[in-house]
Amino acid sequence: MIKTVAYVLRSFPEPSETFIADEAVSLLACDIKVCILHLFAGNKSIIHPSAQTLLEKAQVRLIEPVSMLVMLAFLVRWSVVSPVRTLRTLLMVIRHPARWCYFQALAPAWWCQQKKIDFLHAHYADINFQYAAAMSAWSGIPYGVTTHRYDIFENPLGIDQASKLFNQANAVVTISEYNRKYMCDTYGLATNDIVIVHCGIDLDRFAYTEHAPLKTHQVIRLLNVGRLYPEKGQDVLLHALAEVEKRGILFQLDIIGGGPMLEELQALSRKLGIEKRVHFHGAQPEAFVRNMHAESHVFVLPSRSEGLPVACMEALALGTPTIATRITGIPELIIDGVSGLLVEPENVNDLANAFCRIHDNPSLLEQFRAAGREAVTCEFDRRECTHQLIDLWSNARHLLHPIDATHTKVSP
Repeated sequence: MIKTVAYVLRSFPEPSETFIADEAVSLLACDIKVCILHLFAGNKSIIHPSAQTLLEKAQVRLIEPVSMLVMLAFLVRWSVVSPVRTLRTLLMVIRHPARWCYFQALAPAWWCQQKKIDFLHAHYADINFQYAAAMSAWSGIPYGVTTHRYDIFENPLGIDQASKLFNQANAVVTISEYNRKYMCDTYGLATNDIVIVHCGIDLDRFAYTEHAPLKTHQVIRLLNVGRLYPEKGQDVLLHALAEVEKRGILFQLDIIGGGPMLEELQALSRKLGIEKRVHFHGAQPEAFVRNMHAESHVFVLPSRSEGLPVACMEALALGTPTIATRITGIPELIIDGVSGLLVEPENVNDLANAFCRIHDNPSLLEQFRAAGREAVTCEFDRRECTHQLIDLWSNARHLLHPIDATHTKVSP
């Protein structure tokens, strides 16, 4: 079994990427050492408990740009330690469109070799993935990636370059069946080349919580948690609630999250005449979010674009009935009418009708609470997901030649 894993991330810590920190911390509980290699300084305005644990217990290293002289010095080191691999990599790099990344990776690759890293893992098939591949090329350490949303739908590396990296990587992971099918169609990968491992959540930390029942004609309390960006669809939510108010339904909406659309959304709530019913709380720590769930009747995620949202997993685990859009991997998490309600993205009336359905049939909430918790328990338990990753990485490591690491994928 592997003993040490290095995560390659764009920045650390990041309040919006708590699922990565949770995954890394879960490895510590399995006696696996964790290193965090990040390209840019993170956002420390709010530090998630898991990120704080990593800052205290993991080795966290910033990959800083180095001079040509330093790069040459590390190239000499690699030439002495592994001349064949170094020459082969150098010949490849001088013709590579991302050669700057490979040369900058010489020093962190050396650090990883000195620290006896067993596996390099990137989250997102973007610059993180490119750096992981570059460090692997110099060091022979196997590498892999977990894909999410923007990294495959927006193709920051370009389809050709991403396809090459996917085919060279030792382990390719994605978070949903939807993503896997999309990647097979887009990058020409076989289904067995991609392993589905859900992000998962800590079911003890997000324990089922009793909620006050919704009574007829009571103000329905709604909760939205997410960054204030266009893809999160909070503007659609506000328009839907304006329609709900016209139908005589009383509501209160709490929005947790920060972002560049704050002023625009506040102005929209005023324009729609619902500003007194909408409360913007900004970015908040996890404890605050859990408390708001306990006070809410319904969690709503009206996103235009998602991967497989952890915010929905947390809501279902806590027992907060959920309304979300029918996009990407969300139907793999929520079964419409069984464990929650799904609506079409951008559809104001569809979302308003979902609120009315719950308002008129409050008994649905108890059904959604039980079924939602069960769905998360069966498929999205953080511990199970972590063991899947460990097995995958260990098999990839086992299949490699101990000296020169010929890349070999591991099938599910």
